[in-house]
Amino acid sequence: MVGGDLRVSSYQEIISDMNHSLGELRGLQSATPRDFVRARNALVAKLQKDGHVAEARRVRRLRRPSPVVWALNNAASARREVGELADAVTELRRAQLGEREFRPAMDRLRAALAPIMRRASEKLKLARIPLSPALERRLHDTLIASVVDRRLRADLLAGGLTEERGAAGFDILTKGPVPAGSARAKARKDSGPVERRRRRQAEREARAAARRAQRNARALNRVADRKARAAEAAEAKTEALRVALLQQERRAADLRAAASAARDAARAATRDSESGD
Repeated sequence: MVGGDLRVSSYQEIISDMNHSLGELRGLQSATPRDFVRARNALVAKLQKDGHVAEARRVRRLRRPSPVVWALNNAASARREVGELADAVTELRRAQLGEREFRPAMDRLRAALAPIMRRASEKLKLARIPLSPALERRLHDTLIASVVDRRLRADLLAGGLTEERGAAGFDILTKGPVPAGSARAKARKDSGPVERRRRRQAEREARAAARRAQRNARALNRVADRKARAAEAAEAKTEALRVALLQQERRAADLRAAASAARDAARAATRDSESGD
């Protein structure tokens, strides 16, 4: 929980129309990435059987979430914790501008991150998804990016994130203290036109780097989306083959039963014929 406009098929856009099936939809949200396609197809079949064709069509468009998206959707539902994390990020931003002390702000951020990251890691462990350093970084970046965006924060709280995000512009959040001590001390030292030009240049470069990181993240998301669709198509084909095989096995069992009944009838007819003689 990729590129493209995934919000077209987000949970939030269909949940208001599915009060009668809210439990099933919540169950689909909690389904592990490995079980998602099977759970989604089962819900689609149930909705179609119950006559909810439009809802079934929209549920079918829901894409399998990535491990990162799935773990965060099922780990960050506590409004107080998410709010505390958002406040911690804001405070650290102010510390970078010299309006707060850096070290206490960094400590607060790490403390706010810890419970959500721990629960997300536990979810991945239960789903038998190895937590590599790269996956942990993606968890961290998506969580940070989600809490600083008001819309994404609402999706996070509702368990409805649809794609991973890069924490572009937030490298400082994991790289430790500012080398010069505190941002406030550095701000006091930076004075004069040369330093101001240097700061403006650094800010422009940082914004350009953030834009490049966002473009790279979108490109990676598009690749992940294509691979996810290919995997879903393969799983759907496997499921269709499994259903066809099951049908053939049932047909073979019926034919064996019919053959057995025919043999029994033939033996009975033979006995009747012999007794008549």
